[in-house]
Amino acid sequence: MTKSRTVAEILAAIGDAFKAHDAKGIAAQFADDGVFVNAVGDLAGDTYTGPTEVRGYFEKVFADTPDVAWVPRAAPIVIGSDQAVTQWCRKATTKTGEVMQWYGVDLYAFRDGMVVKKDTYVKNVTVK
Repeated sequence: MTKSRTVAEILAAIGDAFKAHDAKGIAAQFADDGVFVNAVGDLAGDTYTGPTEVRGYFEKVFADTPDVAWVPRAAPIVIGSDQAVTQWCRKATTKTGEVMQWYGVDLYAFRDGMVVKKDTYVKNVTVK
């Protein structure tokens, strides 16, 4: 299904879903063949393909870190009609009390109003 949305509209929908801890809302932005490449995992990062896998990943994140928040560090950089870069700070406390903070960027690619790739890179920040 082709959706006529701008990159800015898609990014706003993703941002709203992250703020609401809405894994279904995040996954709904991905094309059926859309890929999320996480910064965590093997050297290339764990890969989740399609809305079902993306939703499952974020459901686990929200369950494991109930206070997790992604705070934008700058306005998104939109490149043409099919690419964007976002910068953020992810803060969370695990169920064991460990405080985590990461700076990160997401490299996005879009097709027909949907995310076809979200490639995440992070830098760990020491919390004192």
